[in-house]
Amino acid sequence: MENLSLQLIKEKKERLMFSKERSEVINNVYRTYDLNIFNHIIGNRPPNPQHVKRLAHSIKTNGMLQNPIIVNDNMQVIDGQHRLMAAKEAGSCIYYIVGKNYKINEVQILNLNQKNWSSKDFMYGYAKMGIESYIKLNNFHNKNKCFNITDCISLCSNIQSNNYSNAKKFDERRHKVNNQKEVFQEGTWVGKDFELAQNWADKIKIVKSYYDGYNKSIFVKTMIGLLRNDNFDFFEFINKLKLQQDKMIDSSNINQCRLLIEDIYNHRRREKVNLRY
Repeated sequence: MENLSLQLIKEKKERLMFSKERSEVINNVYRTYDLNIFNHIIGNRPPNPQHVKRLAHSIKTNGMLQNPIIVNDNMQVIDGQHRLMAAKEAGSCIYYIVGKNYKINEVQILNLNQKNWSSKDFMYGYAKMGIESYIKLNNFHNKNKCFNITDCISLCSNIQSNNYSNAKKFDERRHKVNNQKEVFQEGTWVGKDFELAQNWADKIKIVKSYYDGYNKSIFVKTMIGLLRNDNFDFFEFINKLKLQQDKMIDSSNINQCRLLIEDIYNHRRREKVNLRY
C-alpha cells in the first residue's frame, strides 16, 4: 500500500512537470495605481452602479485580487470596467493585461459570454448617471412594482407595443433605423407623458379585484391600447367586469384579450362597441 502511494505521488509530480513544460507565457500582467491611464471604449454597455458599489466594498474588505482587466493598445477597457470603477472608488491599484488589436468586437464577444444585462440594469445604470427619462422611469417602476419593467416602459412611452420609444436613431453605416430595444439600451430612450402613464397604471390596478392576471403583459398591453381608444370607457368596463368575473381569463395574445374584453364590455348593450380597431 505504501509503495502504491509513493507511485501515485511520483506520477502526479511527473504530470505536473509535463504540464509546466507544455505551458507558455502569452502575456504580461501589469499592476498600476494610476487609474487615469485607462480610457472608455465607445459602444460598451453602461456600468451598473450597484455592481460597482458591491465590488468596491469587497476591495476595501478583502483587498484587490489578481483578477486583471483587459485593455487594448490604446488603454481602452475591453473587459473589467466595473472592477476599474470599483478600484477608483476604493482607492486601490488594478491589475491589467494588454490585448493586442482588441476593439469593440472583442467587447461584444466577451459580453455575450457573461450575464446579459436586463432592461432593469440599463434603467438603474442610466438613472444613476442622471439621465432624466430613466430617473422618471425608475421612480415609476418603484411605485408600480406589480408590473414588469418592459410593461413600465410601454406605459411611460404611452404605447402598446414593445417598440417602447419615441426616439429613433439612424445608423448611417447600416442605413436603417435601430430597433427600440437598442435605443433603450444605449441611453437615448425618451418617455412621453409620465402622469398619463400613472393614471393608466392606477386604472389597471383596479382590475386586480376582479382578475388575478391584471399585471400580465398581454393584459397590460391590451389595456394600454384600449385606454387610448376614445370609444372605451374604463369605468363602464369595470362595472361590466364585476358582473362577469368568470369571463375574464388569461389570453395567449393581445387580439384574443381585446376580443374577450369587448365581449364583456358589450354585455347587455344595445349598441355594440367595436374595440378591436
